[in-house]
Amino acid sequence: MEPLSSSREIISAATREFGASLAVLSSFQREDVIVTDLVLKAAPATRILTLDTGRVPPSTNRIIREIESRYSLAVERIVPDPHEVESMVALHGLDLFRDSVPNRMLCCDIRKSRPLARGLSGLAAFFTGLRRTQAKSRAAIEIFDRSSASSVKISPLADWTTEDVLRYTREHGLPEHPLYAAGYTSIGCDPCTRPVVAGEDERAGRWWWESPGAVKECGLHFSADGRAERTVDVLLREVLSHA
Repeated sequence: MEPLSSSREIISAATREFGASLAVLSSFQREDVIVTDLVLKAAPATRILTLDTGRVPPSTNRIIREIESRYSLAVERIVPDPHEVESMVALHGLDLFRDSVPNRMLCCDIRKSRPLARGLSGLAAFFTGLRRTQAKSRAAIEIFDRSSASSVKISPLADWTTEDVLRYTREHGLPEHPLYAAGYTSIGCDPCTRPVVAGEDERAGRWWWESPGAVKECGLHFSADGRAERTVDVLLREVLSHA
């Protein structure tokens, strides 16, 4: 089936199954903007959520304003617990993610995973812009991921190619994050993302200082086996005990 038609059917099926207990989780990359566009055309009252980690690029705020203006809505920002952030920084420093993979996972847990769990509380499901060709770690993502005990994660663009994404963005005149023009292909927290060079995969600019074989995921999309949680468990308990 043609990718766009398939995505529309996935979104339609999700709205039938979950009703109003749905949201779009967006970091305002091209894929997320496409999902927002498709979902709001099908269900205009759907909430649009974003994780504001406190370290996002300043230019992210510009595209948020564009999205709010284009669709006449207010993007809901999910933020980390300030006491948890303060405790983590006091114990390990502001840029602890440079020191080790466990420290990086801890930072992601405090600034992303834990706030997201709170932000999604009460929601039956949420849409993401994940695609299988973005990275090897995403090659087997489920369109309807029901592995979590809480919200179902829905990826209506799972089978889209980069060309599909660029085509839809261009044909529908969608806003684009300013960092794409600077050579970024994946956009996360400001200090953890860089532009890519020719021949690198789309997520090569994420945590680029880590070994080439490291899984370039933060735990939001790669923790079904519990590996991420086990890695940071001791560090997390220490941070929470001081928060």
